[in-house]
Amino acid sequence: MTRRIHCLTLCVALGALVAGSLLLAAEPKGIAPPGKPGFSAAKPPEMPKPPPEAAKPAGPEGAGPYRVKREPFKIEVTLKGMLEGEKTAEVAVRPELWAAFEVVKAMEHGQAVKRGEVLVQFDVEKIDDELADMKTKRAIADLMFKQAEETLKGLVASTPMDLESSDRLQKYAHEDLARFLKLDRLLLEKTAHYLMKSAEDYLENSRDELNQLEKMYKADDLTEETEKIVMKRQRRAVERAEFMVETSRANRDETLKIDLPRRQIAMEQSVKKLDIAAAKVKVSLPAALNQAQIEFDKLKTDRARDDRKMKKLLADRELMTLKAPIDGVVYYGRFARGRWSGAEMLVESLRPGGMVMKGAVVMTVVQTRPLVLRSSLGEADVQKIRAGMKGTARCAALPDLKLSAAVSRVDTIPSSADSFEVHARVQADAKTEAVVPGMSCSVEVVAYAKDMALVIPAKAVMSDERDETRKYVFLVQEGKPRERDVAVGKRSDDRVEIIAGLTEGDEILLERPKAPKPDEPKAPAPAAKETKETGEKAAAPAKAAEPEKPAGKEKPSAEAGKTEKKEEAKPPAEKKPGGKKPGGKKKGQGKS
Repeated sequence: MTRRIHCLTLCVALGALVAGSLLLAAEPKGIAPPGKPGFSAAKPPEMPKPPPEAAKPAGPEGAGPYRVKREPFKIEVTLKGMLEGEKTAEVAVRPELWAAFEVVKAMEHGQAVKRGEVLVQFDVEKIDDELADMKTKRAIADLMFKQAEETLKGLVASTPMDLESSDRLQKYAHEDLARFLKLDRLLLEKTAHYLMKSAEDYLENSRDELNQLEKMYKADDLTEETEKIVMKRQRRAVERAEFMVETSRANRDETLKIDLPRRQIAMEQSVKKLDIAAAKVKVSLPAALNQAQIEFDKLKTDRARDDRKMKKLLADRELMTLKAPIDGVVYYGRFARGRWSGAEMLVESLRPGGMVMKGAVVMTVVQTRPLVLRSSLGEADVQKIRAGMKGTARCAALPDLKLSAAVSRVDTIPSSADSFEVHARVQADAKTEAVVPGMSCSVEVVAYAKDMALVIPAKAVMSDERDETRKYVFLVQEGKPRERDVAVGKRSDDRVEIIAGLTEGDEILLERPKAPKPDEPKAPAPAAKETKETGEKAAAPAKAAEPEKPAGKEKPSAEAGKTEKKEEAKPPAEKKPGGKKPGGKKKGQGKS
């Protein structure tokens, strides 16, 4: 209906334009106005038929409005990456201590293996020698540990007794010195004086007795022989007494002047030494015990460290023979995030005599079925897919082979900037043996599909500057563009699905209509001219339709679209001429 209205309007405008041109062209050639004498009414030329209307473009490349239509709509996401086995097992050399891994023999790349088969055999001579040395050192360390343990036990038992003995000796020395100064020295001095006095008394008595005998013997009539004997004995007694006095005097002087002072000094020094020794013992004995405990603990720690070292070295000894952890195919290197690495370098390293670096992944045993494609998507595409979506896989080496695939995992945390990891399981059976891990592959995942969707070019959808959530298009109604709110669905590249607001057959603009410049003056309409015969005014050429601003926002509604289709175009009103011309047509009316 809208197309018919547009065609009718165009025909009327073209007819008016042609009529006006003919009148202007006939006036200078002597065509008299109607009613003047001397001139005959000329028959107006027949108006030419307007040219047929060119077909309007129905796509975004055309210059006219775009006609809304339903068509299949599909959004596909391409996953590109490398195939890998869903189950893999890395074979790595990750020793605890040992660093020299010299290859004796190794399994070839691409060879199928069973679990437990030897993959790599390294030279074991050096590590076996190291283990033997460690066992010998361990035996010696065990003996030293036992000796230290017994020494510590003895010190633990004797240290308290030694401290107690030191305290006791110190106490006795102080007591002896105090007793000597208070009692023993005085008593010894008194004894020395008493012995001296006793000797002197004995000498005095002996002399008195001798004198008395001499007097008595002079008076008595004793025989001369008896007198001689008695006198001789008494004189000897006096001599003994004199010697005793001399000896006692010497002993007294020695005791008072030498022995007692020296003894006092010795005792005082002994007390001081014992004080020093006791203080030292109180520090040294616990220190010695602590030192013995530390040495014992150190030996114990060294022993435990040696045990761990021995355990680690024995574990490294097991790494000298690498075995297949699972059934599969041997791949040299490591498969990380969809890419093989290190395979070329390991080809040389895994030859006999080659050296493998510590910590290297030398092989990966891969089970060739089932297969998984590991890929990555950006932030914009990862939101379009989810686990369970189906797709079709194609390998670069076998472009004609199509395999079924399904998304099995979509990471929600990026692995790097603008990169989310996605896994897709590829269905490959025994008939597709040529498809193996390591091949480049792509999977086309249908993220969204609709058989007959209302689709328009994405550039036709405008956004409101004041409300970004509002989307609208310019709907052409009666030859004039009007804003129409729409509800947008899925988007695929340059196309977008319309959920509401438009119906099939509606015509929309692909670009925002250009508004007239405010500074540009409007061209005046050409004045109507009267013909000489009829005196009627010729209709001015019709102006091209300008965009009309809507009175208000139109809400997307299916009923609105139906109502607009039912409207019929009204033909322009005809003007009744003042005079009729034979065979002439009414002016201002075009051919529809």
